[in-house]
Amino acid sequence: MAPTTLYTDAKTVVRPRVLVVDDEADILGLIDDTLGREINCELISARSFLEAQRIVEGQTIELLVTDVKLPDGDGTALLPMLRRHQPHAHAIVISGVPSVDGAITALRCGAVDFVTKPFNAKDLTERVRKALKRQSVYARNERRLDKLKVAVKRLNDARRVVSKKVDLLCNDLIAAYGELSKQLDLVRVQEGFKNVLGQGRDLEQILCHAMDYIMRQLGYCNIAIWLAGEEQHEFQLGAYMKYTIAGDDELTNAMCKGVVKLADQEGSLRLVGDHAQERLSEAELDYLADQDIFATNCTYLGETLAVIVVFRDATKGFLDSDAATLKTISPLFALSLAAVVRDVQADESGGGDTDVMDRDDDEYRREEDWWKNGDKPPF
Repeated sequence: MAPTTLYTDAKTVVRPRVLVVDDEADILGLIDDTLGREINCELISARSFLEAQRIVEGQTIELLVTDVKLPDGDGTALLPMLRRHQPHAHAIVISGVPSVDGAITALRCGAVDFVTKPFNAKDLTERVRKALKRQSVYARNERRLDKLKVAVKRLNDARRVVSKKVDLLCNDLIAAYGELSKQLDLVRVQEGFKNVLGQGRDLEQILCHAMDYIMRQLGYCNIAIWLAGEEQHEFQLGAYMKYTIAGDDELTNAMCKGVVKLADQEGSLRLVGDHAQERLSEAELDYLADQDIFATNCTYLGETLAVIVVFRDATKGFLDSDAATLKTISPLFALSLAAVVRDVQADESGGGDTDVMDRDDDEYRREEDWWKNGDKPPF
């Protein structure tokens, strides 16, 4: 029978190392003669438990052949050490006092075979040969499994990196799409507001249409529009739409001195909760303490022509999109007011568009004046 050799994955022939542990010199000699002649392996011998332990912990071996009874310990105790330090190695246990319990203990500790004394040299050789072949296949499979684990780990790491990049890209795309969607919404708001304002022939109609549009976009709320007076930073109430709070003189006068001036100075502001308590006057708080208030100025060529204020109960407050809507339409409203001022000035000088200014009032739908007539909103 051909000698047993160990082959690596690279097809390089490597002689397996076999550690034989026995305190009997005759047994060591017999094993050395038999295995050395029949199996192409490198034999290492040890006569004590401690000597075998040092070899197991410090050298690479493929097979351990150990007697159970050693002068300084139990040979089966070497098996857990072998598994810990040489996870690919196999073991054969030899015992001079065979028993079922001893064989079971050896197998449970990791032995692949259990040999009793006295043993036949040929039988031992065959058992060692089979153990080495089994160990060779096992070690090769374990090395392949280790390589596969490394490859899988690298793939998982790469997958995680790719997944993170994809997530970032998707998040960027979602954010970009959301921003684009918001911009398109604002464009639609602008176009819709332009169309609404285009239906008004004079200041009164423009105010009416503007408040209708604001309520359609923001939902039911109180709306007040202040128009710039002749003196800089002075305002007078142009229109007021009641939802829950009437536009009493005491309230509108207080707002004109308070929130309207703040909006004129700051451009836009949101007042709700503690912020409202800090910035509103006592007269305003008598009416607006529990309200969510948003105000924005409407400028044309750097000049404030109007201030729009909307407010309603804070429990049903405004969204950020509501504020964006008002900010978007405020310059268009100012442009419309500027056009009215130009038309009025031109008319006073005799050069205005008399066709527009002299239209019959019957041309305007009644629903456009619902807020003045106290009718139910048409929407």
